[in-house]
Amino acid sequence: MEKQRTRLFSLAPALTFGAALMGDLLFLSKASAAGAEAKSLPRSVVIATHAVGSGFHADGSAVAKVVSEKSPMTMVVRPHPGPPAWLPAMNNGEIEFGVIVGSDGATAYRGVGAHRKAYANIRLLTIGAPMHLAFWAPVASPIKTTADLKGRRVPSGWAGLPIIQYTAGAALANGGLTWDDVAKVPVAELAENLRAFMEGRTEVLWHSVGAPAVQEANVRTSGGIRAVVIRTSPESLKRMADFNPGTYMMTLKKGAAVGIVEDMPVQSEDITVVAPAQLPEEVVGAVLKVLWDNNEELRKVIPRMRDWSRERMVSTQAAVPYHPAAIKFFREKGVWSPEMEALQQKLLGR
Repeated sequence: MEKQRTRLFSLAPALTFGAALMGDLLFLSKASAAGAEAKSLPRSVVIATHAVGSGFHADGSAVAKVVSEKSPMTMVVRPHPGPPAWLPAMNNGEIEFGVIVGSDGATAYRGVGAHRKAYANIRLLTIGAPMHLAFWAPVASPIKTTADLKGRRVPSGWAGLPIIQYTAGAALANGGLTWDDVAKVPVAELAENLRAFMEGRTEVLWHSVGAPAVQEANVRTSGGIRAVVIRTSPESLKRMADFNPGTYMMTLKKGAAVGIVEDMPVQSEDITVVAPAQLPEEVVGAVLKVLWDNNEELRKVIPRMRDWSRERMVSTQAAVPYHPAAIKFFREKGVWSPEMEALQQKLLGR
């Protein structure tokens, strides 16, 4: 009995050493796998945005912050005057990511509207927050819906921001109008648009919901301003979407922002992150994993990111096809539906 007890005790150090060795091997195996993943990823990637100070630059900076902190890659924010400055490089696979509004991405992919060339290689990575756009009129104005803009003095031209000729044109199309049905007042960009409205040269202002310019106009206009609502008939919404692909209707609750004086249907489109079709699967998967796993942190970086939710990452409102690696990722998460697959095939057909 004593010899058996001695033999058992003598085995204890060996068993302890063996357990420790197995633990070390397991740790090294995991570390090796993580190291292999890191080696397959580039040290840095670029995300292209609009100019510093724009909302799109803020969006891209928030995405870059989380990706840089939570992955082996450093995501570098590279600002540009607008997507036309970086889309050619992305189409060639020279820029990894970019922030672009849905209609701009849709028209760039097809080579229509403001884009004379089709950028057929851009693919959707994820959809972020919605952006709402509207004409704005004084509360006392008889201009209440897009149809009421006929014959009115409307900001037009938009030489500095040609995409607005299409986004604002979509609002006119919603009301059954074209640019020829209004009195066109040339403006180059948004600041001149505000000046024209405040000086009385135009009867409406064009801007996004919640923009500082809308708040300024509301304060400086006697009685305040209100959004000019879109018409909600299927025919009206189809005309709007046909004129500017990627555009759809959302209803904002009364008080959601300055000028939303009642529950109002407004023109909406999505802020998106796109990537070139040539971007390797592991890079796309790694970035999406970070954005999915750290979604709550992403939404807290700045207030405008609060609507960048998991639920919005995949949407039937998509107007650009998803990257194959994004489809694989979302399918694994159980959020890629047969309806999305049908949409994907339709979008690939352009």
